[in-house]
Amino acid sequence: MLIVAVFMAAATLLSKVLGLIRNSMIAAYFGTSMAADAFMTAQKLPTTLFDIVIGGVISASFIPVFTELLNTKKREEAIEFANKFVTLIFVITSAISIFGIVFASPLISFMAPEYDMERHALAVELTSIMFPMIIFTGFAFSFVGILQSFGEYNVPAIISLVSNIAIIIYFILFGKKFGVTGLAVTMLVAWSLQVMIQIPSLRRFKYRYKPNFRFKDQNIKAVMLLAGPMLISTWVQPLYTIVNSRLASAVEGAYSALEYANQLYLIATGVVSFVVTNLVFPKLSHANAKEDKSEAISLVNTSLKAMMIVIFPLMTGMILLSTPITSIIYEHGEFDNVAVVASALSCYAVGMFGLSINEVLSKTFFSMHNSKIPMINSIISMLVDIVCAYLLFGTLGVKGLALAAAIGSVTNALLNAICLKAKVPEAFGVSDLDTLIKTFISAIIMGVVVYVLYKFMSPKFTGMFGNIIVCAVSGAVGVTVYAVLIWVLKVYEIRMLLKKG
Repeated sequence: MLIVAVFMAAATLLSKVLGLIRNSMIAAYFGTSMAADAFMTAQKLPTTLFDIVIGGVISASFIPVFTELLNTKKREEAIEFANKFVTLIFVITSAISIFGIVFASPLISFMAPEYDMERHALAVELTSIMFPMIIFTGFAFSFVGILQSFGEYNVPAIISLVSNIAIIIYFILFGKKFGVTGLAVTMLVAWSLQVMIQIPSLRRFKYRYKPNFRFKDQNIKAVMLLAGPMLISTWVQPLYTIVNSRLASAVEGAYSALEYANQLYLIATGVVSFVVTNLVFPKLSHANAKEDKSEAISLVNTSLKAMMIVIFPLMTGMILLSTPITSIIYEHGEFDNVAVVASALSCYAVGMFGLSINEVLSKTFFSMHNSKIPMINSIISMLVDIVCAYLLFGTLGVKGLALAAAIGSVTNALLNAICLKAKVPEAFGVSDLDTLIKTFISAIIMGVVVYVLYKFMSPKFTGMFGNIIVCAVSGAVGVTVYAVLIWVLKVYEIRMLLKKG
């Protein structure tokens, strides 16, 4: 398990690094211009519709049912169910794609009502090109679910590498020639590659996709029963995206600036949350399928403490060093909006703890075949997010939208934690609270040290290399202080890890 986790972390980290390079190249070529706004909106539209209609159904409702079939039924029955499910996803994504292409113009008007005619027309063109990528998204996510259920985590961990490499190659070879339209076509190709790279591994497990349209199946029905409430619980992010897009469309460059900050924030958070949730969720499904309650509780508690230990210092560094980080990643070529993106990034980072912890909590409920609780909590947090967005945008602008998202993430995590504790009293024991308090105190002290160092060094070191030095020194000293503190405060998990090492 440790080897798999290390590989997943390394693959995810490399993918995120390539993602940063990809985003940096988009910023360098298009900055926060009209083309950037149009591309960001066009890219978000199909993925937002995909999230609303399908969302996390593939991972959160397919995996538990498929895993249970593998454990309790014949393998042939499980494979037949998988083919029916993948075919259903294909039918749904094809319908969404056709709908999106036909109604691209009114959909853009809804997403960005304040766009002028030129930005609107470009966004419509790019949307029509990129909408079919959700068909490949459906296949890619479905195949990931199948492979993870078979115990294969390595290939799913590297699929983003392929798509990011494809986009980077496009910029190197064709970026100046084909511009933002070529980038849209490359996005489509990149998602198709995520599907193709999984096929050899699927064959190794003797799985071959064969279309099966016989959807009247008790296992498909079981997925749908899980999917309904679970879908609503995943609407926070897509609906938040719609609200942000509508509000930010009034100011040219505002939406692209917000997206640059959001992508950087998600990349930073994603390394930890991706590894933990994708490694633990199938195991939680196995534990619940075997009715092994003690193993399930142990997995949840271990995952949450691992999240806390890593996320707190990462969140602290992201908040305090947002300006030099933004400058390092994005301040190239046409990009000239560091202050706005950095302020949004620091506000997003406030919610890093909530977002990462909620990944574990929500999937814990899904693994228990309980999607109603995260659904209700997501609705509440979604309303909090939307209300805060409208209240804060008028006074704080772009960073107000980022702060609203952070408040929504923290609200969602707190509600899920309270409900899980009420449902499973064994979760979050005294030792977990002790770890939370100690890591939080350590992160606060670390933050003071990083802040003092940053304020001292930033006037003396300027430019690209200066920012790198400031981040490297401040970060290294901060992490060292944090590590010493959690050792001195006797955080049990760290001591156990070092003893095993």
